[in-house]
Amino acid sequence: MPDETPQFIGEYENVPVDGKGRLIIPSAFRKALPMGVNTFVVARWFDGCLGAYDPAGWKRVLEKLQSLSGAKRETRQLIRSVAGRATEVKFDSQGRVLIPRKHLEMAGISDRATLIGVIDRVEIWSPDGYQESINEVDLEDIAESLDWI
Repeated sequence: MPDETPQFIGEYENVPVDGKGRLIIPSAFRKALPMGVNTFVVARWFDGCLGAYDPAGWKRVLEKLQSLSGAKRETRQLIRSVAGRATEVKFDSQGRVLIPRKHLEMAGISDRATLIGVIDRVEIWSPDGYQESINEVDLEDIAESLDWI
């Protein structure tokens, strides 16, 4: 049985967001989805962006959240912030998804977005937020601290 786990890679800048909150998911990301999957689950994510997962990927996120101890206040807050604010969005015939306004506001997105494939998910950023985030990165320092190189 072939591996049906999508792998999202690439960066797409200046993706238009229309007045209704619709944005086009790049075809490379749509093609990475398993056959017949035409939805993403969009949730508030870390570093000020939104995370968009295919249904199987979202199930893995939920399993990780469920494995955390509910006795800790931080765990409950994390679950509320991630799972409680998640929403499923469906692709229309033009490859667009309708992102709820409150989600766009959480990420500071107005009329343009930057979409980044980060292996197991697509991150949806405000262009300025993404630029600030990558400007803070010192790739060599991070790789060395993680003993990756």
